[in-house]
Amino acid sequence: MRQRYFLAAAFALVMSGCLVKGRARTTSSNSSAPPPSSSEPPPPAMVQQPPAPPPPMAQQPPPAPPPAQPAVVAPPPDEHKNHGQARKEEVHERNDARKDAKEAEKDAKRAEKAADKAEKKADKAEKKADKAEVKADKAEAKADKAEAKADKAEKKADKAEAKADKAEAKADKAEKKADKAEGAKSEKAKGKK
Repeated sequence: MRQRYFLAAAFALVMSGCLVKGRARTTSSNSSAPPPSSSEPPPPAMVQQPPAPPPPMAQQPPPAPPPAQPAVVAPPPDEHKNHGQARKEEVHERNDARKDAKEAEKDAKRAEKAADKAEKKADKAEKKADKAEVKADKAEAKADKAEAKADKAEKKADKAEAKADKAEAKADKAEKKADKAEGAKSEKAKGKK
């Protein structure tokens, strides 16, 4: 989560630096300065010179120089016809940069919101899983208690059964003893007769 905040802050700083740098460039060009002049000096104008005096007849005169053409200085090709067009383009570029920065900021906010939403969803799922785990632990503890109670009851039943067996064995012994005593009594009684 912290990384996203740092990333967003860094992105915002970078974008604001770009805008400040862009503004600094455009403010210096806001002053109304004349369009840049060419660094080349204009070519010297061609001046016609009067023809030289003809040499003596024995020699032929040199051919006449070609007629001089008027010197035309071509203005340097300028991208913009006037300062207003250049200013207009600068404004458009600056506005486009602002739009791009705003869109990037919006995208960053959307991404941050989506990440926060996903994180909240994960936290919610984790809490739900923790609750389910606690519930399962409680149910397991309850089952363990019930099992321990059942074991105790079973032990108690076993003890009672053992006690009953002992009592039954004792009763059988007593019955045998009584039968023996009765048999001895009856034999005595027979012997007296």
